[in-house]
Amino acid sequence: MDGKPFSGKANSMARLTMVDVTRIVAESLLALVDDTFSDTARVCLVLEEAHSLVPEWSSTVNEAERSAVNGTARAILQGRKYGLGCLLITQRTANVTKSILNQCNTIVGMRIYDATGMGFLENYIGSAHARLLASLPERHAVVFGRASSCNAPIILRLNDAVAFDSGFWRDQVAEIPPTSAPAATPPESPEADDDIPF
Repeated sequence: MDGKPFSGKANSMARLTMVDVTRIVAESLLALVDDTFSDTARVCLVLEEAHSLVPEWSSTVNEAERSAVNGTARAILQGRKYGLGCLLITQRTANVTKSILNQCNTIVGMRIYDATGMGFLENYIGSAHARLLASLPERHAVVFGRASSCNAPIILRLNDAVAFDSGFWRDQVAEIPPTSAPAATPPESPEADDDIPF
């Protein structure tokens, strides 16, 4: 409902935005995992087009969206100690809330032309690598953080899906054991009508 006190008449319903739904999902995931501390990942929340789901304050439409972004950020930050992880995917780092971005422990930066985004990533990968982002070839990325065993940013060439499928999987298909659907279980015998209490 739209938050107005109940007046005895039908209240109007508020429309949920993508930002509101993201908060609900993040808080629900936190509620699922917050029973015990865990060093291992248990749940990963993937926010594709994160600039639309957890926007920076200047990109929000109203105060309700700002509150929803704060709720999402709080759930993600608290959830880290319980095994709740988050994967932010965006083309506009400047438009994503910094309260979540600043907590990222691994950055994978692909080709980018936005000066604001490059400026933000420069804090993580250094000015030399940030300048390279505009000229990275296709399927290349600068990676830095805990997911890498290197202490400095590195440039990686990512897999070409077509070449990977034809060069690797084609030879492996014969090795993959076939699976079959589980055998159907016979239906339970219906109870006699006399045993049903209604």
